[in-house]
Amino acid sequence: MKTAVILFAASDSHYMFEKVFDGRSAYDYALSWASSRSGHNNRGIFVFSAPSNSVLCRNEARNTGVSVVVKEQNLWTLTSLLDGITAVTVETGADSVVYAFADCPFLNGTLTEELMSTHEKYAAEYTFADGYPYGFAPEVLDKGTAVILAELSRTTQQKLGEAAVERNSISTLLKTDINSFEIETVLAPKDWRLYRFEFECGTKAGFTACRALYAAGNSGNMDVEKLSETAAGLETILKTVPGFYNVQIESHCPGTCTYCPYPHEFETKYGFKPSSENACRMSPEQFKPLVRQMAKLSGKAVVSLSSWGEPLFHPRFIDFVQAVVEQNGLSVMVETDGLLVNEELCRIVREIAGTKIIWIVSLDAVTEETYRKMRGGNATLAQAAASISVLQKYFPGNVYPQLVRTNINENELEKFYRYWKDDKSPSGGRLIIQKYDSFGGLLPDCKPADLSPLERNPCWHIRRDLTILADGCVPVCREYMFNKIIGNVFKEELASVWQYMTPYVIKDKNGQYDEKCRKCDEYYTFNF
Repeated sequence: MKTAVILFAASDSHYMFEKVFDGRSAYDYALSWASSRSGHNNRGIFVFSAPSNSVLCRNEARNTGVSVVVKEQNLWTLTSLLDGITAVTVETGADSVVYAFADCPFLNGTLTEELMSTHEKYAAEYTFADGYPYGFAPEVLDKGTAVILAELSRTTQQKLGEAAVERNSISTLLKTDINSFEIETVLAPKDWRLYRFEFECGTKAGFTACRALYAAGNSGNMDVEKLSETAAGLETILKTVPGFYNVQIESHCPGTCTYCPYPHEFETKYGFKPSSENACRMSPEQFKPLVRQMAKLSGKAVVSLSSWGEPLFHPRFIDFVQAVVEQNGLSVMVETDGLLVNEELCRIVREIAGTKIIWIVSLDAVTEETYRKMRGGNATLAQAAASISVLQKYFPGNVYPQLVRTNINENELEKFYRYWKDDKSPSGGRLIIQKYDSFGGLLPDCKPADLSPLERNPCWHIRRDLTILADGCVPVCREYMFNKIIGNVFKEELASVWQYMTPYVIKDKNGQYDEKCRKCDEYYTFNF
């Protein structure tokens, strides 16, 4: 089988050329992997680059003695990527291309050989590795399939075709018509997907994980199972930098939701109800320096303004949105009951945030009767649902009606799903079904189904999330509400508070749980 290797170097990969792997970069290692294919009827190595990366791509290849052809575009969309792949096969006479991102330092030669052999043996159109951590294996694509996919991306899947290339762009397009293609997989002996490892140098989290794995003495063509086992045992990989900040900016909340312990726990702590006129609020002046630290620590992260309380009650809510979106790499999420959403608010937020904001509207029901049972208060489902149309008008594609699944509303789950999943629904087909959370025993067990995995994986929330209360206090996780405080971000550096989480990650990794953690089944749920 005649193959060409394509390395994609057009993404905003901040750390691709950093020489931190014993004087070599992730790009250097990707080139070495690509050049090792030369004995397998390799028709050349091609680097698809953005203009900002092209000079470095050429120079680094020259310095390492690897011959490459650099093709550059200002913006690589999925369609232009597939057209570029087709052009390479025509130019070189290759039957297939081996495709990977150029910022992956652990691309494995043995696994690549297995992929190529499987692809050829079964005359596949697309072959990929399933169950392995991202960054260990490329994708293999047939030349004819590239032509078909390019046309698909121009026609029925035009929206996908016009989008900038992402790491899963090709597989996402294939899934839209998956039964039309001959797809083969190489399965990992152990499924590592629950860990969501991403060994790439495009994000600070990925870069940090790569450095930690390399420092553990693992590089080159080592067995991918050993690499994966090593990664699963290192807290420096399990916990890199926060990807999700859950911030309480406002304490006021008029609801009495059956699935939320907040009103009772708040009253216990402060001596008055969160629905009273008294309010505990974070100020924008406190928040702005904090959000700058978030950007510095994480590089890329989602900042929720909805840890507890209804964020739209804050009189300076817009200042918080603006503070987040002013930082490169940060985006904002707002979870709301929708009752305070209006046209004026949406116009202002749209001007400030553009598409860097996600809205989640808590509905939890299909009928007014169930809505009242679930959420309490005097509001109606009609009022809450009406906000979806208003938000969708200004933030198309970024609005999600949500249902928390409990024994109370289980009989409305299917109707909720069918209505909101329809492309013609006010949300355009987007929705969230969220599992019930008893908060480690604070609430009765009302979940209609147990979805937890048979084998417990290290908790995602203490590995990737930080919950910050209105007074700056940081609990170990949101499940602890106002208890088990490990630090205060208004009194200490954010990076220091994040380090205080490490001992809890180590204990969790080793299966050492306190009573609340032992009862909690949120460990497998994932925020961004």
